[in-house]
Amino acid sequence: MAKQKTKAIDDLLETGQLIELREIITGLDQVSLNRLQKLMNDPHEFALEISDLLPFSIRKLIEKGSINMADLLPFFEDIIKESIQRNPQRLANLLFPIMGPAIRKAVSEDLRKMIESLNKGLESGISPKHLKWRFQALFSQKSYTEIMLSKAYVFHVKHIFLIHKKTALLLHQVTDTKVTSIEADMVASMLSAISDFVKDSFQAPASENVDTIKIGETNLWIEEGPYAVIAAVVEGNPPPRLRQTMQEAIEAVHYNHRTDLENFDGETSVFEHAEKFLKSCLQSEKVEKKSKPPYFALILFFILLGTVGYFLVQHAQNKKRRNDLIEVFRNEPGYLIARSTFQNNQLVLHGLRDALSRPPLQLAKDADFDPSHLQFRFQEFVATDSAFVIKRANETLQPPVNVQLTFKEGILHISGKADESWVAKANANYQTVWGVKALRWELTQAPPKRDLSWIINDIEAYTFIFEFNDISMNAAQKDQFEKLKSTALLLDEFNQTQAESFLMQIESFTSKAGNKTANTKIALTRAESFMGLLKEAGVPARLMEATVIYNEDIEKQMPVRTVEFKVVKKKK
Repeated sequence: MAKQKTKAIDDLLETGQLIELREIITGLDQVSLNRLQKLMNDPHEFALEISDLLPFSIRKLIEKGSINMADLLPFFEDIIKESIQRNPQRLANLLFPIMGPAIRKAVSEDLRKMIESLNKGLESGISPKHLKWRFQALFSQKSYTEIMLSKAYVFHVKHIFLIHKKTALLLHQVTDTKVTSIEADMVASMLSAISDFVKDSFQAPASENVDTIKIGETNLWIEEGPYAVIAAVVEGNPPPRLRQTMQEAIEAVHYNHRTDLENFDGETSVFEHAEKFLKSCLQSEKVEKKSKPPYFALILFFILLGTVGYFLVQHAQNKKRRNDLIEVFRNEPGYLIARSTFQNNQLVLHGLRDALSRPPLQLAKDADFDPSHLQFRFQEFVATDSAFVIKRANETLQPPVNVQLTFKEGILHISGKADESWVAKANANYQTVWGVKALRWELTQAPPKRDLSWIINDIEAYTFIFEFNDISMNAAQKDQFEKLKSTALLLDEFNQTQAESFLMQIESFTSKAGNKTANTKIALTRAESFMGLLKEAGVPARLMEATVIYNEDIEKQMPVRTVEFKVVKKKK
């Protein structure tokens, strides 16, 4: 038992000696050896272990010159390309906090510049000068906006300051030789104070900066970079292109003095070389401004106002004229207006029209409406107004002169004096008159028949001879016509006594020699003039007929320009 105990103690001592010997040789204890063994057997643990050392190792290799950025760029480009192909959304999420503000700022800057340009264009107004610019744009390769921007602005950049962003110290300044210098250090301190005040008071994000300060007619334009700021003192209304020039200048300063800006220790002499970039911002544009009333704009405004007023008045008058015409047709017997439309600058009337009503063109002329601006789309119908029923009854029944017709509630009332033959004829034909349901006779006793056979010879005895190209009657002819008229008025009564239909034929003689067409026209005019005069005297038109006779067509020659009268039976 004692031997076993002694052996166990010896084994323990031997093991401890071996461990001590291993630590002496490797310099590692048991825990470190176990960790090393785990790193060698587990690649994931090994990768985690060297992840902290890899960036430091790459930096050391670059410093020694063993590798350069050109060697590493393809490697990182392939990694980024592979990442985008595998999971593009992940990269988009990573870039979102950076790209969002950048895109918003770019869009807002473009919109602001566009609005500034638009405001300047609107402020320019309408004047001969701007019309001249438009003609220049029309005949040149430049747009109107370019020409306007090159001539419409009046501004003067007086001072340009380059200020260190972190320390608010003035790095360099340039001043126009025509103006006096100002205390630049105070301007730099003021800008830093205003920027800090805006960010602290309004809780503005770090990416948002003050870019414009306006004091009366003076503007302070500011363009910030990562390490420096350019401030421009501008008098007047600068154009948007100045902002672009300032952006290019601050970019050039950072490109050429990036190290100096990052490691700035208060020494400003190194920034004297930035003067060439700052001087590009010293721009000015002076245009003689004359305070004149805008006569041209006022004249143009009143011309436009007068033109618009004229067309409005014309439109109102035309509308009233159309409404008045529609009312005329609605009040005219024999018309039913359903609706009206306006097509191709013409008023179109839709509805119904009785054939015995007044012609629509005549109604339009009486209403002083231009027929060329009018169209009719009427359907025929038979009006039952008493005036139209009486017209149709006169045409159908042909009552004697001494008979009067009236119509009421479907009954045709006949009064006056008439012979038995006409009464029989009226009883047989009244039903053909639309709207007449019955007759009511109110006749008095007919007068005794007179012997009127003499009127034929009397009418045919009159002859009228005219001068060349003349259709008017002299005093003697007018006396003869009065006698003819009194006889012609008895022709209708003569027809009733004879139970025949005689009519008076007005014959106008001429010749075919010379200009036949002209001879015929004037001969017919003479005959129709007699017909019109007799009609005015009361002779019914149905009892007259105008005709032209050529001497070459008859045996007995008559003097040309002669008018005679014949009583003949009416052809059935």
